[in-house]
Amino acid sequence: MKQHFLVLGYGIPKNILEDENYNFYLKLVFNHIFHWCTTHDQWDPVIIFSGGKTDMFKPFRRTEAREMIKLFATLTKRPTVKARVKEWSLVPEMRSFSTLDNLLYAADIYSSQQQDEAKIIIFGEQTRYKRIQLLAKKIFDEVKVIPIDFDQTANRYLDPAFIKHKESEVMKFDLWALEDPSNLKEHRALFKKKFAFLRKAGPTKHVDAVKQWWEQELRELKKRSSQKTN
Repeated sequence: MKQHFLVLGYGIPKNILEDENYNFYLKLVFNHIFHWCTTHDQWDPVIIFSGGKTDMFKPFRRTEAREMIKLFATLTKRPTVKARVKEWSLVPEMRSFSTLDNLLYAADIYSSQQQDEAKIIIFGEQTRYKRIQLLAKKIFDEVKVIPIDFDQTANRYLDPAFIKHKESEVMKFDLWALEDPSNLKEHRALFKKKFAFLRKAGPTKHVDAVKQWWEQELRELKKRSSQKTN
């Protein structure tokens, strides 16, 4: 049985090959996977890169998954590793707009390969670790989450209380979405709305727009989660 890895996407920079955050993130991911292959002497992993059309630059056609693979493929072609990683499979998942979608659509890919049990190792951003872990355990049979603290933008250095509150409310909303297909449909609609909002704000105001959107939507998420418990 092939080992599966899942790499969660976080936006699309203008040039991913030169982007500091993604270079830091994916180089660490590469080393983690390379170490796993060395330790287990198994060199044919399936690596799913997950992320949809979140492009902030016209014509808004790029996906996080394809952009990550573009950068990751350059890492696999380095002379020092090329021969050893030639059997690595890089698989794009291009439908997702949220962390929950990342996991659900990756699980679809996994099940389509007729694996006996859903065993996976997931890489994601540090501040989302608890939420990724909780959701992943509900979706996969066996899972390990490896947080990577790669983000050097202002989003990483927001007030810790705000980050904690945001993660708590989004986790409640994610769990609510898992309860019923109609809830999940509403969840996906909200996150598509998020990217429409961010595109309207434009790339130069992206960081401020992300915080503004969350501040607005957290009130709505709290309302939904309270309805869930009543």
